Amino acid sequence: MQKYSKEALKQEKSRINQLLDIENRYCAKCKDKKEYGCEGCFHDKRKRALLKSKEEIAAAQASHK
Repeated sequence: MQKYSKEALKQEKSRINQLLDIENRYCAKCKDKKEYGCEGCFHDKRKRALLKSKEEIAAAQASHK
């Protein structure tokens, strides 16, 4: 991960949280359809990637303190 300022990290973290909210809503619709289930769906994979990014940002914020 690149070096970012504290403010940029906060902005990126809030952006990721917004994307996670959106993916959770889409994933809920996917589960309602019950076509394929949600395990391994696109939204599930995307949420995992976003959570990984969120963890990286948290680690970067901890190193800034």
